Amino acid sequence: MAAWLKLVPAWGWAVLLGLILAVGQQIRVSLLQAELETEHTARLDDAGKLAACRTTRTTLLGQVIEQNGALADLRAAELERATRARDVQHHAEGRAQQADQQAQQVLQERTPAGVDACTAASRAFDDELRRERAQ
Repeated sequence: MAAWLKLVPAWGWAVLLGLILAVGQQIRVSLLQAELETEHTARLDDAGKLAACRTTRTTLLGQVIEQNGALADLRAAELERATRARDVQHHAEGRAQQADQQAQQVLQERTPAGVDACTAASRAFDDELRRERAQ
């Protein structure tokens, strides 16, 4: 068996070993190249998804800022309406109190003795109208 090994010079065996190693390395590189391409494609897809997420985040952040501005406007409008309603209520309470006082004055008027109640009521009503128109 050793005799046929001697038929090929040593450099031939070295070249053959080099070729075998080169073929093995080429097979390994081609297999790794396919894996590398797969991973590269996956990373590109991930980068696209990341860009889409960032765009969506920016859009949502803009919408949140816009909604916060709208909420601030609504709160300001609510405060203004509450202040206006409080002022109107105080004014209405003052007018109601004044009307109540006037009604109490009319009720406190006594019907003179010997005068018809309807005539006295009519006179009291006329007096009240005159006082209101004078104001």
